Amino acid sequence: MRRSTQQSRAEVAEADPDRDRFIDLVRVTSMVVVVVLHWLSIMPSLTDGKVVDENVVAVIPWLWPLTWTGDVMALFFFAGGYANWVSLTNSLLRGESKGIYVARRVRRLLRPTFIFLGAWLAVDLLTRAAGFGSLSPLRHVAIGNTIPFGPLWFLGVYLLVVMLSPWTVAAHRRWGIALPLTMVAAVTVADSQAFVRNSGAPLAANLLLVWLIPHQLGYFYADGSLRRLSVKTCAGIAAAGLVVLAVLTSLPYYPRSLINPRWTVLTMDAPMLSLVADGVWLIGLALLLRRPLERLLANPRRWRAVSRANDLTMPVYLWHMTAYLVAITTLAGLGAGFVYSTDASAQWWWGRCVVIILSAAVLGGFLAVLRWVSQLARRTRSRVSL
Repeated sequence: MRRSTQQSRAEVAEADPDRDRFIDLVRVTSMVVVVVLHWLSIMPSLTDGKVVDENVVAVIPWLWPLTWTGDVMALFFFAGGYANWVSLTNSLLRGESKGIYVARRVRRLLRPTFIFLGAWLAVDLLTRAAGFGSLSPLRHVAIGNTIPFGPLWFLGVYLLVVMLSPWTVAAHRRWGIALPLTMVAAVTVADSQAFVRNSGAPLAANLLLVWLIPHQLGYFYADGSLRRLSVKTCAGIAAAGLVVLAVLTSLPYYPRSLINPRWTVLTMDAPMLSLVADGVWLIGLALLLRRPLERLLANPRRWRAVSRANDLTMPVYLWHMTAYLVAITTLAGLGAGFVYSTDASAQWWWGRCVVIILSAAVLGGFLAVLRWVSQLARRTRSRVSL
């Protein structure tokens, strides 16, 4: 029975004309990169009984080239632009209002987020009710760090981008390339004001603008413009982004590393023009690889694997740092001295292998529980409806 269910889902995905195999692969690959690099590079330490973290690039600055290919959030927004375009178009063709479209997209984002936050709150309440309040995980994590709630920043920004998508799609149809170019100009102005004033406050606008740009470029992929580009043009886009990134980070204003900028807004790293250039470079590189990747995905087995992995991107993103927290806490309890070390020694690097393997195992357990809860909820709803 399970096998036939999986086959039917795969057949539906394979026959769905709205599923772009390249975009799904971009989303899945980006998620794998984010998860693995987080598990590899986050250096936890204990401060006043709380788990705090920093990135290994802050300890070993010469690792900055990894951030030029590892900071892949622009690819998520690029894929999101395509998905939101297709979803909005289909919604309007069905005669639905923009409000219904936005509500449905927001609900799809908030449901797994509320489950994630609810689980954390439930654990906290249960430990307090049992008289073990001092053991509550919430008492031992520093809010604002990557462990474990760091992934929520992306959802906050993406939620706003989704809510704006009916208007940004309309603006794309009216103004085309002029809109993202105007956004780039606005980011440049915000950066300049930050440098002149020696303050990160003007960069608050970049928290939205920098991510709207790759999302807007996703519309060009959805309307076919980017898919018609030649290999040489795609290579030129990638090269242009990389050259601009190299030039910007050669100036005294932009640090080489994209994940440790000197400017912060609202206690988080502020995106700047260098991150826009990095997004153009990565999107250009992805487009350059599109045709060979599509040939690989023509294989039904590979496509089914990508399609199924694509359905897990949200829970994996939300829960991967919680799995990491469980893994390092377990290892520390077993006496592993490399867990809370911040000197990036050889022992710490070898310990990454253990941390990644255990984190993956814990994450797999979380996903299994979430799947069981989801199936239980569906069965309960079906019984109630009967």
